[in-house]
Amino acid sequence: MSESIRGLLAEGVLAVTKDWAAIKKKEDRDRRQAESTRERYWRGYSFRVTAKAAAYEVMSEAYEKASGSGRYPANARQIMYAARPAIQERTEQTLSDVYFTQVLLPDYIREHADETAGWDVVYDARGHLWEPHTGEQIGVGTLEVRKYLRDIEGPLELGIESPRLNGTFPTSGPRNRYNAVLYIEKEGFMPLLERARFAEQYDFAIMSSKGMGTVASRRLIENLSETVTIFVLHDFDKSGFSIAGTLTRDTRRYEFTRDPDVVDLGLRLADVEEWGLQSESVQYKSDPTCNLEENGATVEEIAFLHRGSRHGKRVELNAFTSDQFVAWLDSKLVEHGVEKVIPDDGILEQAYRRAAAIRRYQKIIDEAGEEIATYAKGLTVPKTLRATVAKRLAKDPTLAWDEVLAVLAGEQERSL
Repeated sequence: MSESIRGLLAEGVLAVTKDWAAIKKKEDRDRRQAESTRERYWRGYSFRVTAKAAAYEVMSEAYEKASGSGRYPANARQIMYAARPAIQERTEQTLSDVYFTQVLLPDYIREHADETAGWDVVYDARGHLWEPHTGEQIGVGTLEVRKYLRDIEGPLELGIESPRLNGTFPTSGPRNRYNAVLYIEKEGFMPLLERARFAEQYDFAIMSSKGMGTVASRRLIENLSETVTIFVLHDFDKSGFSIAGTLTRDTRRYEFTRDPDVVDLGLRLADVEEWGLQSESVQYKSDPTCNLEENGATVEEIAFLHRGSRHGKRVELNAFTSDQFVAWLDSKLVEHGVEKVIPDDGILEQAYRRAAAIRRYQKIIDEAGEEIATYAKGLTVPKTLRATVAKRLAKDPTLAWDEVLAVLAGEQERSL
């Protein structure tokens, strides 16, 4: 074969293989890109776990861990801490504590009612209740409300055989003590309410809350409203109407077993106009109309609060000056007929006898004071007192040292 022919054949082969090689490289590149795309897609789709799915997988185990296998109440945040590592590992995302405690955990409990029927999940207090005259204050949290409701259902110690040596008649909750609750969405007004002595003037308890009413606050309101009226104070805005609304209607987290006796004192549009209160602009993330309607706003109020698009107006309780607020609230309470508490004749008679007995007890104690002091100074204190106290405390660690001393003193008196 001549050199020229051999050269032509080589050129032909190179031309053909060059085109084939280019086509082959392109096919290989396209195949690798397609495989990479599918891998990224399926990795993101198949192995992506939502926070809800991850939380539901570990919720039961987290509760068991947080509650000591159900022996103790478990705070919602304790359960969150027990569940969070596993949830974040599964989702590869940071878990919001608010989302867990306010959404995921309540949803799980509601959707798994049989499983969680025996769970004792508690929430921290996000407000307080102050009783008039007694000085009693409770946090509006799960455990505090539970205890308060249990206490007010118990019998009152009304006997005069051994009354407490003070002039306050023993009461428990609203019975013979208060006939209304003033619910206010913020605690900043407490100093003003205390200075004006509203609670004492009208015999109502004051209840505060930070933000939306909690499950504990709604449970307390539902139980108290069997015998008292709940008056609600709030800002004239979307949040204020939502706060008032959640105290009267069922929500995802709480369903009322009876209709609570709740009165919305305002702020309302009529108050804003009557007192010439200053408004401020507000922007909404979405149209608030449906929410405002659901929570009791009138057509005129919605038109004031929502000025079209996502813009609107709002008015705070803080737009009142202090003297205006006092005058406004006083007029509202008078308008709704809030009155002082006077018990029935039977309780009045018992209370009168008790007050007389206390004065008599105190007189006897005063007259016997010198004799009692001499008696106490002349007592022989046991040399083994410390050892005896330690032994009693070891036997019953729930006692306090001074409780043990009281028992020992009584034993010594009986032996004389």
